[in-house]
Amino acid sequence: MFSRIRLIMWDTFLDVARHKMLAVHLVFVCIAIGLFNLFGHFSTTPSLEYRMIQDVGLSIISLFGFLIALFIGSTTLRDDIQRKTIYAVLTLPMGRWELYTGKFLGTLLAAVVNVLIMLGILTGLLYIKFGIIWTGFQWVALFMLLEFAIMTGMVLLFSLTNSLIVCFSLSIFCVLLGNMAEHVKHLAFEADIPLLSFATDVVYWLVPNFGYFNIKYKILKDLAVSPSFAMWAIGYAGCYLFFLLVAGSWALNKKDL
Repeated sequence: MFSRIRLIMWDTFLDVARHKMLAVHLVFVCIAIGLFNLFGHFSTTPSLEYRMIQDVGLSIISLFGFLIALFIGSTTLRDDIQRKTIYAVLTLPMGRWELYTGKFLGTLLAAVVNVLIMLGILTGLLYIKFGIIWTGFQWVALFMLLEFAIMTGMVLLFSLTNSLIVCFSLSIFCVLLGNMAEHVKHLAFEADIPLLSFATDVVYWLVPNFGYFNIKYKILKDLAVSPSFAMWAIGYAGCYLFFLLVAGSWALNKKDL
């Protein structure tokens, strides 16, 4: 069982790596180099320039990370279905849940590697220009990886719908709602409408709360991230990824193939 899942995972990762990773990294390198030349004209001190590049660089990685999650998650399984290569795999002694688990892990691995490479590029360029080792890199990497792992798993689940537009729409809506979950819940509480509060609570528990992984303001202000909070975030992400895995395996099993 595990060998079959590992084989599907590795094949999915290599397929993404061969066709979709290099162009993204080249574009990011060009943008990062442009940032280094641009902000030098606006900042008054090296420390301010460092913070500006760090802030904008993380924002660009967040945008690229979401686009990567959207692109990889929406095409990995869908392409196999459209090219009908999935039928050859399903004829093997393999359950559909094993196939989905392998695809799930392969897309997560591809998203993780992409984000790590972009963070590594930004960190390396910051060190070359300023000679400063990014002390909060490990926390940024951890929380970004958790965030984009959930995004990728969520998009992969939505890719089982019959329409790519529906997949994109649901993914973008859930990401936006997940980033605004705390604010929406607060507004519903202030409105003091019981039905609205109940509906908001239901959505709050179903949609991933990406606010838990947004620690950029702490890193930029040199605030500490406690190990207990990191462990809680890892536990939350692990539980939600397990829910996405179970839901996707069930949806693929019910799909008429």
